[in-house]
Amino acid sequence: MRDGRTARTARGALGLLVVLLVIAAGLSTGQAAPARRLVVYSAAPRDFTESLKRDFEAENPGVTVEILPGLGAEAILTRLDAERASPRADVFHSGAVFEFIEATKKGLLEPTNPREIAGVAPSTLFLGGSRIPLHDREGHWYVWGYSLGVIGYNRDRLAALRLPVPRTWSDLTNPAYKGHVVFNMPQLSSSAFNTIVALYQIMGPQGLWSYWDRLNENLAFYSRSTSALYTLVGRGEIPISFGTARSYHEGKVRGQAVEVVYPTEGAWVFATAVGVVRGAPNADLARQFIKFILSPSGQINSANNYQNPVRAGIRATVHPVDLSIEAVVREVPKVVVVDIETATRIRPEVMRRFDQYTSGRAR
Repeated sequence: MRDGRTARTARGALGLLVVLLVIAAGLSTGQAAPARRLVVYSAAPRDFTESLKRDFEAENPGVTVEILPGLGAEAILTRLDAERASPRADVFHSGAVFEFIEATKKGLLEPTNPREIAGVAPSTLFLGGSRIPLHDREGHWYVWGYSLGVIGYNRDRLAALRLPVPRTWSDLTNPAYKGHVVFNMPQLSSSAFNTIVALYQIMGPQGLWSYWDRLNENLAFYSRSTSALYTLVGRGEIPISFGTARSYHEGKVRGQAVEVVYPTEGAWVFATAVGVVRGAPNADLARQFIKFILSPSGQINSANNYQNPVRAGIRATVHPVDLSIEAVVREVPKVVVVDIETATRIRPEVMRRFDQYTSGRAR
């Protein structure tokens, strides 16, 4: 009898030990957050997305961010559409607001609560006489940064050629600049297309095409590659181009003799956005990612990567270029916000005319 009681006691003790071990294991598991994975499709450069991944993961232990960078906004739209039945991405990042509006129309982006995501931040940013929308009413997309459309030039090459610095868009038609200006193809570049739309808004339909007929005579050629546009000016192979300020600023910090001009008729806004993919596997983490991008630390990340922040008082910490809202207020006399309806309406005409302008002149 005693042996039976002893055996039952031993079995009970062993069972209790197993239960305690299971409970302990459960408590141990509960102490560490389960690993989570966020997938981001981004049109931003790889160095930018790597810094974004690093900073977000540092603020969110246990989270792994997988960013597919440099896809191009149009390619991302095509991919999201193809995957809509079984989404693989959680976040669509970067690209012009125009592409995010298209994504919203196609039902590719999830609505969110702007008060939850952006907090008490204003829904528009007032700069240079214009209002920049920072999100849509349903929270499908949020502007996290922007770059200004400017004239860029190589000061050493201009000096060697004894040419004046252009100060206005109209200056670029000066015959003295013949063969010394390059532009990229609006058929292949969203920034180039937005430049044309902004000039349309500044000059009107007749004014734009009359202007471009004259400017076309000065262009050395049309670049097929947007990045090549900035490389050519940075090296001084071509003294003048015009595009978004980000790449000119970056080149100057790297030691290139590059400067930017904010044309008096208006520097246009190339706003970049972010949104949650509809049906995202990790929608809660996607919303957290966007909140981070709009937070002070996320905005510093944007400024560090040469994007103008949308929060006041933000300065870069890794380079000396002041891209803050306060600097734009001081330095930019006029800002032009590209009108989406205008862009949509004139797009066929722009494509048709530039097929003619660029025929036989693209490199």
